[in-house]
Amino acid sequence: MGANVPRTEHHAEHEHHHEAPMTPEEAVRSLLVLGQVALNAGDYESAIEAYGSILQLEQNEVALYNLGSLYARGLGLRQDYVEAARLFRQAELMGNEQAGKLCAKCMFDYVTAGLDDATPADVYATMAVFVSRVYPEAANQKQEVRNGLTAVGNTLLNMGKDDEAKKISRAVAEFGDDACES
Repeated sequence: MGANVPRTEHHAEHEHHHEAPMTPEEAVRSLLVLGQVALNAGDYESAIEAYGSILQLEQNEVALYNLGSLYARGLGLRQDYVEAARLFRQAELMGNEQAGKLCAKCMFDYVTAGLDDATPADVYATMAVFVSRVYPEAANQKQEVRNGLTAVGNTLLNMGKDDEAKKISRAVAEFGDDACES
């Protein structure tokens, strides 16, 4: 019988806890746990829902990063390198260095997808879209486009993909001065 007393007291405390509304901080902590459990279980839709709910409450580095990862890999939703990069960029601005690296990888993957069939104008326009969505705060959008294309071109050169790098260079040379007005 003595074992029932603590259980009854615990039960009463548990009921009281449910009567008090959750603080936003408690809600975020609970949603982070829910999101991680869902990710671990491969339930990407539930993870997306949890991280989306967090982002409605606050900018949260973990939610931004994990949601960006889901977009980048196309898990639970359509793969979208630009949206992934936008989320990674926000996480990077909150101090997550790894998110910055993943933002750059998304830029590379986005710009080089379909590069074989793209004209220099297509390449420039693709980077301009990326920059406008991921770096909307940039004072000089044209410079950001040039910087991004230069980074992609250098990566291609380092990979030994000279022809692809030349296409990127042509895009900068041909369109870097008069496209993408800021």
